[in-house]
Amino acid sequence: MAIGKGANLRPEGMSDEEFVYYKWSNIDYRVRCAESSCRNAQYFLDAFPRKFINFGPGSLAPSIGGNFQYAANTIWFDQNPVIRDWKSAPRFAFNEQEELWQKTLAFTDAILDTGMMYASVSDLGGTMDIIASLRGTNDLLFDLYDYPEEINALRKTVQAAWKQAYTILADRILARVDGTTSWMPVWCRDRYSPLQCDFSAMISPDMFEEFILPDLIEMTEFLDKSIYHMDGIDEIPHLDHLLSIPRLNAIQWTSGAGHEDVADPCWFEMYDKIQAAGKGLVLFVGNNDLLEPLLKHLSPKGVFLSVGAKDEYEAKQISHMIESIGLKK
Repeated sequence: MAIGKGANLRPEGMSDEEFVYYKWSNIDYRVRCAESSCRNAQYFLDAFPRKFINFGPGSLAPSIGGNFQYAANTIWFDQNPVIRDWKSAPRFAFNEQEELWQKTLAFTDAILDTGMMYASVSDLGGTMDIIASLRGTNDLLFDLYDYPEEINALRKTVQAAWKQAYTILADRILARVDGTTSWMPVWCRDRYSPLQCDFSAMISPDMFEEFILPDLIEMTEFLDKSIYHMDGIDEIPHLDHLLSIPRLNAIQWTSGAGHEDVADPCWFEMYDKIQAAGKGLVLFVGNNDLLEPLLKHLSPKGVFLSVGAKDEYEAKQISHMIESIGLKK
C-alpha cells in the first residue's frame, strides 16, 4: 500500500498533440516523473518503490513487425493490422533495433540508474492478444475456424520472441537488483510475469483449450513464477482450464467496469474455488469498506491485496485492521 502523487512536470507551451508524443517518447521526462512520484510517496506494509516500464499492453507487437500509435493514455497496437491476408502475411521475427523496443531498454536502464526504485519488466502481452494486434480482433475470430494452421505457426513465432524479449529484460534487471516486478505491484526474487489473454473473453472454453492453454502451460514452465490476469466476467468460463495448469502460481481477478468490486462477497465462491485448487489470489481492492469482510473470509495463504489509501491516516487504519484480525504484514 503506497500513497503519494508526483509533481506536474509537463513543459509549458506544449500542445496536447505534442505532449502525447513527448510523454511517451522522452525518457528523461519519464524518469523525472518517476523520481518525483517516488520522493513524494509513503510506503506501508509490503509496498515498495517501483516504476512500471509502460509502453502499452502488448508492447512486443511492434518488435516483431506490427505497428503502434501513441494516444493520451496508452499506446495502441491494433489500429493498423499488418496481416491483411494469411497468404501474403509478412515474415515475423524479433527485431532488437525496433524503436519502441529500444525505448523500453533505455527506460529500464534509466530507472535502474536512479537507484531509487525497481524497474518492472515491460508489459509484453499475451500470445493471442499480440496476434490480434497483428491481424485485427474481428478477423482473427473468424480465422480460428478458417486458418488454424497459420495461427498455430504464428503462435510459435510470438512465443519464441516473447521468451527472448523477457530474458533480455529480466537479465538486465537482475544484474542490478535482487528481484523482478511487473505492471502488477508484486515483487518476486525470481523471474515472474503476469500471463493473460484478453482475446479469450470472446471464445469458448473448447477454443481456449486448443489455442490458449498450450501457450500458458509453456510460459509457466519457462518462468519461475507466474500469475494469470483474469480480466472480467467473460473469462470466468475458462477458470477450470486455468486451475488445471500445474505451475501457475496465482490468479489475479478484476471484475471489469460496471461490476462489483473485487472485494464484494459475490465473488467469494470463486475465490474459494481458486484457493481450494492451491492457487494464490491477487486482488486490487477499490472499496476499502469491503476489505475487512474479505480478509476474514479468505485464507491468508497465497493472498496478495493491492489497496489504495487517500492519506497516511487511512493507510495506518488499514494496517491496524489487518493486524487486529491476526494477519501478518
